[in-house]
Amino acid sequence: MSPLPRVCWLLSPIRSGSSVTVYAAGAGLGWPVADEVFGPWDRTGEPYHYPRSQVQLLEAFKNTGECLTRDIADMATGIFRELLEQHRAAGVICKHPHASIGPAQIAEFWPEDRCVILLRHPLFALNSLFVRGWEAATGGGSMLGYFSTIGRRWLADPHRLVYDDMQRDPVGYFTRVYEAWGLEPTAERLERAVRYRAAHYHHSSKSTEGAEPGDRPTSVRSERAWAVPERIV
Repeated sequence: MSPLPRVCWLLSPIRSGSSVTVYAAGAGLGWPVADEVFGPWDRTGEPYHYPRSQVQLLEAFKNTGECLTRDIADMATGIFRELLEQHRAAGVICKHPHASIGPAQIAEFWPEDRCVILLRHPLFALNSLFVRGWEAATGGGSMLGYFSTIGRRWLADPHRLVYDDMQRDPVGYFTRVYEAWGLEPTAERLERAVRYRAAHYHHSSKSTEGAEPGDRPTSVRSERAWAVPERIV
């Protein structure tokens, strides 16, 4: 059996800056990103091109009620290994913006892996959903239990990030990311990560749908509009 691939994890709630964090950090390292390989989406098509086994993994994970088992962990490791070999990289970054996997599960099934937890104010994360019309993602509720679970993990973990720090001090932010993963935050890595972050506002995060007259052409609506229902506040 070949050695386990080196995997660095970023755990967070939804809509909390996880995408730009992992892709910028990956740009600094030259590592690929395993972007939500546990689901809920099929990532075998554009732009991810993950192996077909990713569909088997997300279905198996769903069938256990999103509980990790040794078989599921081994399936994920196989995908990590394929991504590492495909990109000829030294490691893989796994992004998991869900409450189903925490540091304890990573320590149990991948004891050599390192993780960091990113947190954003829950109301701003929710606003990013509501302003895009993605209320279905909340399940019709406030997601209080979901945010509480991740928040408790964040408080208990020595390696934690705050979304706003990425805006205030990107160099310090990515320094903490790399240090949490046990990697050297070299000037070259930090420069590439910060440059990537400045040039990219990721995927749906960049949506300007619903922009109003007078907005800048690149106006990001979720950063200027408020759509969280009063019942949730």
